[in-house]
Amino acid sequence: MKSLSLARALALLVPVLMLGGAYGFQYLGGLHPCEMCWWQRYPHMVAIPLALIAYATRGRACVSALLAGLAGLAVGISGLI
Repeated sequence: MKSLSLARALALLVPVLMLGGAYGFQYLGGLHPCEMCWWQRYPHMVAIPLALIAYATRGRACVSALLAGLAGLAVGISGLI
């Protein structure tokens, strides 16, 4: 169970921090994103709701693990882009 809690936390924190950094550089730093930077944001935008739903369904371990895994997959896809 402890590893599932860690997976849920990472599935939420990683995309939140990555998008927060990207938007910080864009709006606070004045750096305009290139087209590939936009493409990399979309999987993170998908991962956040998946991770939140994984937290909401933590009473059902199988569903929560599946959603956390899908969120992790979305983060991995962003890395591949």
